[in-house]
Amino acid sequence: MLKIPFGPNYDEMLDPGLVDKDVRARALTALKQNELDPINLFNITWKDAANQVRKVVLPSALTGIDANIVVMLGCGFPSGSHKVGPAYSTLIEGLVDGEIVPGEHTILGPSTGNFGIGTAYVSKLLGSAPLSSCPTA
Repeated sequence: MLKIPFGPNYDEMLDPGLVDKDVRARALTALKQNELDPINLFNITWKDAANQVRKVVLPSALTGIDANIVVMLGCGFPSGSHKVGPAYSTLIEGLVDGEIVPGEHTILGPSTGNFGIGTAYVSKLLGSAPLSSCPTA
């Protein structure tokens, strides 16, 4: 029988308020105290502890235009890279489908930057050996 992988579903990533309150509290604590704790998978979201989107709205006095410019902040993600989200999404689907078996498969994250970091980080939390490579061309 297939074991359901540990981690949030897409609805919980969109709205962390849907996550069990104890799990959410443990995840928020781990984000500050132990980034390698797998509970940090529940911190893969654009929202902060108050369930608000992490963002800065640049004032028109700074930008010189009337439109609001909203800057999304990825620094609150585990590993400091917002690319943990796409990495988690692809890896969790492989786990659910049984195509990836933690401890059996090595996950290769070919990337020139943050996606490789995200893939390595999420693979480690999910129990797989990560390997990142940076293509030269």
